Amino acid sequence: MFRKRFKITVPLLLLFGILINCGDSLKGKPTPAIPELAGFYVNERSKEWFEKGKIKIQTLWIRRTAKGEMEFTHEILTRLQFSISENREELKVKSGKLQTSDRELLFFETLSKEFHRNYHGQNTEDPKKWAVRAFGPFVKVKEFGKLIGEGSGRSAELSQDKNSIVFSNGDVYRRIGNPLLGRISLNLGKFRKTIDNEVAGVVLFPLDAEAFPQTEGKQNFFAFFSTTDPLTAGTPIKIAEYPGQVQEVFEHVAVVELNKTKPGLTAPKVQNFSSIILDGVVDSKTISQKESADELIRRLKQDPNVSKEELIRELEKIKNKD
Repeated sequence: MFRKRFKITVPLLLLFGILINCGDSLKGKPTPAIPELAGFYVNERSKEWFEKGKIKIQTLWIRRTAKGEMEFTHEILTRLQFSISENREELKVKSGKLQTSDRELLFFETLSKEFHRNYHGQNTEDPKKWAVRAFGPFVKVKEFGKLIGEGSGRSAELSQDKNSIVFSNGDVYRRIGNPLLGRISLNLGKFRKTIDNEVAGVVLFPLDAEAFPQTEGKQNFFAFFSTTDPLTAGTPIKIAEYPGQVQEVFEHVAVVELNKTKPGLTAPKVQNFSSIILDGVVDSKTISQKESADELIRRLKQDPNVSKEELIRELEKIKNKD
């Protein structure tokens, strides 16, 4: 009887040990976060998927928190076409904390969500021709949290030039534009607007008149961004270094366009996965609005007896940074 139990117990213990140690961990001692890590990165495999006819992109957005720590959001957007069920886009979002040891990185996932948005427009053979405005809103279909423990991280390494991240499974994520630090000032018509410098994007594919109404002399593109929260129609951008602007904003995605060319001139050619950055003046030394707000929230949580007058002063400081 004892021998039989022993035969059962040993494999279970071995399996349990394997499960505990299935993740990665830092090989060196933890070091302060690298500010230049903040940015928007795209997995190189995304280009391969598009070449095979699959509309899929995998991205990584890293930002610095008020405490000087780093957090990340990992997103996968896939457009799916079905013969029976409704056509849709799926968005998988994983977020968590990031630890560093010089150029060694360790990503700890704490939350995972999945969203779907159905396509209600006319079905065409080529999903790139689906009408952009015929999608419904993203609806959450799954959510679950994860506990951070020993061996639960995913290891990677920052390249020598600090422009790409290489994961232990071989996946390479290249950064779009420069590190996303500080705040950026933009000219919106007659007004000047200053926002957190946290937006970068990438062109997925050009849009024709079937997918989005065309303006004469302009070319529209379907684009995916690190975040679309600060974007509005008319936001100035650079598409592969050519001047352009945001045409219409949706959730996580947007339609962007090149500025109208002069009569007789051919519009520049923009390739899939060309970079998109905001066209403005960056002050990388300023602290972001969100970091200031986060810091205030932290203080309020730690000291619920903060006076109304002090709270007003702190809010005015944040307001004056705009």
